[in-house]
Amino acid sequence: MQIRSVPRIPTDSSYLNAGRLITFAVIAIACIAPVAIQKYVPLSPEIIGTIGIPAIIILGFLGSVTVMIPVPVLSLVFAGAGILNPVFLVIAAAIGITAGMAVCYVLGKKGHSKAVAVTERSQQQIPRRFSNFYSWSTENVGLASFLLAATPNPIFDYAGFIAGAGRVDIHRFLAGTFVGKLAQTSVIVFLGQILGERVANFL
Repeated sequence: MQIRSVPRIPTDSSYLNAGRLITFAVIAIACIAPVAIQKYVPLSPEIIGTIGIPAIIILGFLGSVTVMIPVPVLSLVFAGAGILNPVFLVIAAAIGITAGMAVCYVLGKKGHSKAVAVTERSQQQIPRRFSNFYSWSTENVGLASFLLAATPNPIFDYAGFIAGAGRVDIHRFLAGTFVGKLAQTSVIVFLGQILGERVANFL
């Protein structure tokens, strides 16, 4: 009697690893593609300057609102550091991301179905070592939102929905988010200016 092999059912870790690989690939392409286009496709600097800043604002907004769709706005900030005005680039990214967080806050406060689903999903996906951060953040909204926005962490994607659901002070939340993103994108732009030329030379 021949025993048939049972197909392996993908586990949550399999999906997580696949998601990480996809995210890494998207980020790599987002960093390299703009540099390659600039080198091999003749584009007017005026056109790049006109389109680039509004595009960063829009993509930052979409990346915050959609949550689960990987919009590599920070990778594009890195890639655009050698092309666009660095000050405008930093401010544009912070504005777009903060505006998206404002929408997420409103959805979370109103108990929108998407906000509820995302909040529930976040409770399952966020590592337990971050669980104590919730209670502390409600008492230190401005500082907490700054830390979440300025550092890479798994909580920031859900911060707007969670803040809205918790009805924390929106002004302190958005101010902390904006300043945090200013700090984070400033570092990214600095690295982009240093490493962008190396990427271009490699290509």
